[in-house]
Amino acid sequence: MSFGDGHHRCPGCYVALQETDVFLTRLLSLEGLRTERKPSVSWNDLISGYELRGLTVALG
Repeated sequence: MSFGDGHHRCPGCYVALQETDVFLTRLLSLEGLRTERKPSVSWNDLISGYELRGLTVALG
């Protein structure tokens, strides 16, 4: 999910950010949710935003 403010800014970024907020709020509120693998975090100049890669989550 990339909704940065760079040169390739998504015209519907405000809707996309709201959808992302709803999804992550519900996901992170689940009991028993845990990370199985730590993500790598980097900055992407093209989208002027952070990238998380390799994050693995599990429930249970």
